[in-house]
Amino acid sequence: MTTPRQQRKGIILAGGSGTRLWPVSRAGSPKFLHDLTGSGRTLIQATVDRLRVLAGERVLVVTGAAHADAVREQVPDLPEDLLLAEPSPRDSMAAIGLAAAVLERRDPDAIIGSFAADHVISDEEAFAAAATE
Repeated sequence: MTTPRQQRKGIILAGGSGTRLWPVSRAGSPKFLHDLTGSGRTLIQATVDRLRVLAGERVLVVTGAAHADAVREQVPDLPEDLLLAEPSPRDSMAAIGLAAAVLERRDPDAIIGSFAADHVISDEEAFAAAATE
C-alpha cells in the first residue's frame, strides 16, 4: 500500500523572463538561477532541497527550453524524466497542467503541489507544515 508521503509529488515552475530583477536577472539568466540570499544555493537549488524533504526524489521541474541546460547544470542529480522543457512559454497554468498530466499518467494516485522556483522561504518548518496539511 502506498502511503500519502509516497504519493506526494512536487512540481517546480522554473520559468519567466527574468526582467523584474534587472540587471541581475535577465531573460537568459532569470532570478531562479541566482543565489540571491548568499546561502551558496541558487533559488532553484533551494526549492529542490525544500521539496525533497517533503516528497523525496519525486520532484519534477518544468522550465523553458532556453533554461533546461542551466537547470540540469544546477540540479545535476535531477533524473532526466523529471525535467520537462516547454518548447515555448505558455504561462504558469499551462506548465502546471503539463506536469500534472505527466504525473497522473505515471501515478494516478499522486498528490501534487506546485511551487515557484524563485521564492525565498525563510521558515522551512512552517513551510513544510503548511505544505503537508
